[in-house]
Amino acid sequence: MCLDDAQAQVTAYAGGSPSNIVLSIPVTASVGGRCGFAPGLAPSGSTDVGEVNNAFSADFPFTLECTVPFRAAVISQNGGLLAPSVTPAVGYTNLAPYLVDLNLVGDVGVTPVSGTCDTADLQTSSGAGCVFKGPATAGQGLRLDGSSYDTPGSFLRVHRGAYAAPEILTAANAYADSLTVTLSVSP
Repeated sequence: MCLDDAQAQVTAYAGGSPSNIVLSIPVTASVGGRCGFAPGLAPSGSTDVGEVNNAFSADFPFTLECTVPFRAAVISQNGGLLAPSVTPAVGYTNLAPYLVDLNLVGDVGVTPVSGTCDTADLQTSSGAGCVFKGPATAGQGLRLDGSSYDTPGSFLRVHRGAYAAPEILTAANAYADSLTVTLSVSP
């Protein structure tokens, strides 16, 4: 009796000949790119810059776990150090600008990248832009063209020289801002 392919059956018998049948089952997988902050090593902390008229500088280091090229971006909540409960008179202001530096370090062989932006350009509602204005997307933010996995050296720095704008800063004890750093894979 002859069976065509549509009717073919394979039956294995225990102890028969052959005693086993080799089945080929293809198994495939992939590893997608991922990017995040190393556990416990995200940019965090706070700093009291003291008298808001004076120069200041503070660094916030962080370590990344990024297996592919990525972008990092920063958002400023207030666009500067803001005293929100104070309404300034003519010739005065309740907003003190400052600068933000972002420095990204990659694995061996990856060229580090950095940039500097004024906090006024880092508000999501502002029209002006900066190379690392957030939130980060595949096409927006400071781009590191390689991986950075548990490599130290990345940091965010806040700084400014002595206040020199023409408007006078209103007296207040509550000048504050909050920065948020975001990451996105950028193939």
